[in-house]
Amino acid sequence: MSVSFGQKKKVIKENKIRSITTWQADKNEKATEGFKLDNTLYDKQGRWIEKTEYKKDGSIDHKETLKYDAYDNVIEETVFDVKQSINKKNTYKFNANNDCIEENEYKSGVLFRKSVSSYNSSGKKVTEMVYDGQGNLLKKHVFTYNSKGLKETRKTYAKDGALESGRHIIYEYY
Repeated sequence: MSVSFGQKKKVIKENKIRSITTWQADKNEKATEGFKLDNTLYDKQGRWIEKTEYKKDGSIDHKETLKYDAYDNVIEETVFDVKQSINKKNTYKFNANNDCIEENEYKSGVLFRKSVSSYNSSGKKVTEMVYDGQGNLLKKHVFTYNSKGLKETRKTYAKDGALESGRHIIYEYY
């Protein structure tokens, strides 16, 4: 979304901006004949909480909302897209270190997918378990890191434990 032409959170907060609306007028139209292109709502901390894109006829084309916890983590995200007839919601849970430990994806109000992540003592994600809406394991991702703490590998295992795919990242240093 190209909402707000990239206004920074700090600028939004300092100026106590509650919303930004963008109007579009094509070259053959007067500015007063234009249409609302998008609208973004902000909370008092300058975080966007709702973004809406409109069609030329004024109807909603795409809408997203966010909810935050006290630590600035996104804990809920909703998406409505008319083109794709999608009504989706994601919820997130975080540990005391603000690492995302659980993500739930809902489609039309029904749990579709759940991911549960674990972290090592350095705060690096080491596993991600992906389940379907009924709680059945779909796949498992295992991550390893090099001596500098940079991600080195990601291995994906199928629900039966068989290796499905792997990625190896190679870093070159100066």
